[in-house]
Amino acid sequence: MISNNTNQKCPVLLQTGFRIFFLGAAVYSVVSIVFWMLFYVLGINIFVGMPINVWHGHEMIYGFAMAVVAGFLLTAVTNWTGQKTLNGVPLLVLFLFWMAARVLSFMPASVPGWIMAVCDNVFLVFLIIAVVRPVVKVKQWRQFAVLAKVVLVGVSSIFFYLAISGQAMKEGHMALHFAMYMIISLILTIARRIMPFFVEKGVGYSVTLRNSKILDLASLVLLVLLSVIDVFWTHWRIVPVLSILLAVVHAMRLWGWYTAGIWKKPLLWILFVGYVFLIVGFVLKFLTYVSTVPIGSYLHAFTYGGIGLFTLGMMARVSLGHTGRNVHEAPPMVSVMFFVLIIGACVRVFLPIFDEVRFPLWIAISQIMWMMAFVLFIFQYYTILTSPRADGKFG
Repeated sequence: MISNNTNQKCPVLLQTGFRIFFLGAAVYSVVSIVFWMLFYVLGINIFVGMPINVWHGHEMIYGFAMAVVAGFLLTAVTNWTGQKTLNGVPLLVLFLFWMAARVLSFMPASVPGWIMAVCDNVFLVFLIIAVVRPVVKVKQWRQFAVLAKVVLVGVSSIFFYLAISGQAMKEGHMALHFAMYMIISLILTIARRIMPFFVEKGVGYSVTLRNSKILDLASLVLLVLLSVIDVFWTHWRIVPVLSILLAVVHAMRLWGWYTAGIWKKPLLWILFVGYVFLIVGFVLKFLTYVSTVPIGSYLHAFTYGGIGLFTLGMMARVSLGHTGRNVHEAPPMVSVMFFVLIIGACVRVFLPIFDEVRFPLWIAISQIMWMMAFVLFIFQYYTILTSPRADGKFG
């Protein structure tokens, strides 16, 4: 087990992975979207070394989302295994590799791209080693259901850089698409573990939730099939069938966890709303094959809505629980933060479907909503993330 006598001289921000990575992810999510707005909406000179839409997708998946994943896993693996993960200087080194890759993503094409590739992939390999070692040490093989997704994200990153170095943009998009599916799979796996538990402990009354091994197996198999076939084959008949089946399976699973008491707890209902956006993403994926729904709507239902809302909700909850604070009493502006991001997700996902003429306006509004939500997170959680635990323990 972890000793409470761990070196107390370690700076608070480096005592546990979620602190520095959640704060870094939040700040970078604002910075990157500021530049995305300058590039895409305002048409200011594009100076990054890869096509701007590829840059945006890469930085939101491998930059923002993977920073949140790093913070979560470095913290969760400690809880799962009872073994320490990175803290102090090793954690700082891991973070600096991530940050160096983010800075280098803004460099012009004249800067060799291999430097960013090295930083990004060293970060991912270092992260994988850091979370796999404690699991192997205590032989908790079941945790590889989670860790395998991170390994596959790392593999996709290598293929992404190999593709864009050879100007193979189609293959670069394929790598991004596969990484997106792996992060969705990671979220759905984690949701299966934590959401029923959070609901049972958080609603304040006795509740019996329904889980199904058949739905769990169907969810896993169908998403594996979709991620492989959609990325590498794109069969026009199989992909929409898999998409609508996944929507049904996950709707049934989520309904089994539902109870009216979640609506009194922002840190619960935000996870449900994020999950709903993932389900909507599968429905919209189906509709892109049978109607004129634009591809961007299903992509942003998955990313802006599903990944964005779920990660923000987890950041908000983990930051409270793992600093010794009450997860049942969220900070006063948390609901506002969540509602702002939900509005932004609805604007980005749905309005272009019904009014494509004003597409740049919907993009701009959704960008502003995203930035506002994460600025609110930084404002509310900076002190929490940089202050010692409320119970005086290390971490």
